[in-house]
Amino acid sequence: MFISAQSATIQARLFNRLEKDPGGRAISFYDESGRFSWYTYEQFYTRAMSYAAQLAEKGVGKGEVCLIVLPSSELSATLLLANLLLGSLPLLIAPPSIQGKGAYSNLAQILTHVISKTRPKMVIADETMITLQDSLNHRAKRTQFLFGQSGFSSHPDLSVPKVIPGEKDVMAMQLTSGTTGMPRVCVWKQEAVIAALDGMAAAMRLSSEDICLNWTPLFHDMGLVNNFLLCMTSGIPLVMLSPNDFVKKPGIWLRGLHDTGSTLTWSPNFGFTITAQRVRDNELQGVRLDRVRAFYSAAERIHYDTIQAFYERFAPIGLRYQALKTNFGCAENVGGATFSDPEGEFIVERIDRKTMLEKRIARPVEGKTDSDRMITVVGVGRPHPAMTIEILSRTGRALPDGHVGEVGLKTPSRMIGYLGDWRANQHALYGDLLRTGDLGYLRDGELFWVGRVRERITIRGVKLDPSDFEPILLQVEGLRAGCFAAFGVDDQKQGTQHIVIVTEVRDNVNREPEEISGEIRDQVFERLGVNVSEIFLVKQGTLTKTSSGKRRHRHFRSLYLDGKLKPFEWEPAPAGD
Repeated sequence: MFISAQSATIQARLFNRLEKDPGGRAISFYDESGRFSWYTYEQFYTRAMSYAAQLAEKGVGKGEVCLIVLPSSELSATLLLANLLLGSLPLLIAPPSIQGKGAYSNLAQILTHVISKTRPKMVIADETMITLQDSLNHRAKRTQFLFGQSGFSSHPDLSVPKVIPGEKDVMAMQLTSGTTGMPRVCVWKQEAVIAALDGMAAAMRLSSEDICLNWTPLFHDMGLVNNFLLCMTSGIPLVMLSPNDFVKKPGIWLRGLHDTGSTLTWSPNFGFTITAQRVRDNELQGVRLDRVRAFYSAAERIHYDTIQAFYERFAPIGLRYQALKTNFGCAENVGGATFSDPEGEFIVERIDRKTMLEKRIARPVEGKTDSDRMITVVGVGRPHPAMTIEILSRTGRALPDGHVGEVGLKTPSRMIGYLGDWRANQHALYGDLLRTGDLGYLRDGELFWVGRVRERITIRGVKLDPSDFEPILLQVEGLRAGCFAAFGVDDQKQGTQHIVIVTEVRDNVNREPEEISGEIRDQVFERLGVNVSEIFLVKQGTLTKTSSGKRRHRHFRSLYLDGKLKPFEWEPAPAGD
């Protein structure tokens, strides 16, 4: 059984790890060609110390904020460790390549917002962003800018004095997803992050035999906390794979697991979807997944059909059903909050559709029943040992098992608060609870996640979450998997809402728009019992997600209402087709 160090700060644990195992495997970077080599702790820390010394020469020190706006890579990982060794406060932000079309304009707005909030000493950005500096200077008079690798060089003889902050000190900052507008800045204390790491290690039953492979980005808390910080402080070797390489060629994820002997890995639901759909048999020659004990699905709603499809596709190469795991977490809590049984199978419930949609009560369906009368909900596990969960009504009253409400966490790993946003803090920090903004219900200690509070659609008493539409849209030919937004538009005369679905179509689609829209309407009515008022089809790349891969339903609702979404323009098929 893995026993974590008892040091009270991240920096103390990092230095303890270096002292105890300087020659141990720390981190490797798996490239698109399948090449990788391991850095020992001594090698990785020496490189990071060199970067830390160069940052210190520019005035970055303990308690100073440093924004890192880089792709998830060896450079960003080294700079992250360098900041931690300095005792400065890293805040990682998605670079333009992640944020999609119109990214530079959107990123300039985000950086202006974040700089005004955090007053950083340094912004380290991708070299393609140098054109943004002039527009940011008036907001960042005390801030220095460095662009790309050129701002650093490797000098093994450079180092900085050891910095050990106090457990009550601020450790880092993290952006929320920003699904509805500008992201908020979560502030984390040392003691909260330590509590999160200890809770996760216990819930996952980490051992010295584990190796973790991560393709989720460092600017998302799944990549930052659940992978980088957990591994670096606990002695678990970490393999990093570029998110861009994964999206371009998902099979590299599975080959990387095999080549590196990894036992743990993470992905949002969409990652399991595209891997099952896109990977071809000839990409899997020689690949075995027998050694992987945990594929964690987290960060968005987990669909049972997705997990089943992933299992059926890769069981022939050694994937065990017991290796499919679920997890729930949020940036406000730091890292993972709930985990499915590390030794057994995840939990699934089939509940009555009508009772769930109209009364928000999850009543299990026994025996065989028609699929259109039930909803399948995947459990996301139980809270880690130091945490308890309550399900809250709109008035903050604790609800009994099976009743859907807002997920509240009584947790030692919650944030201090959102930086400079007292109104949001009043709602989120509810007594000794953290109100997550997520909807769910409990059953015998297991949490079932069903949506987001502020994204609910209400139509004639039926309450839906945008994620309810995803399994339906995945089956419609011609649509891009997972690229959609669903929302309600108020109808004052009817006293209810109309449903609007905006969804991307593939560039090479060969179906007529009326055919696609008709299938969506028919399937939604058949499976959810509601009518869709409008299907708005848009071209590929329109519906950009947040840096964490979350869909921005309310954001695109605003664009739709303002007439700023452009419909897909069909080109007539060539004669004879």
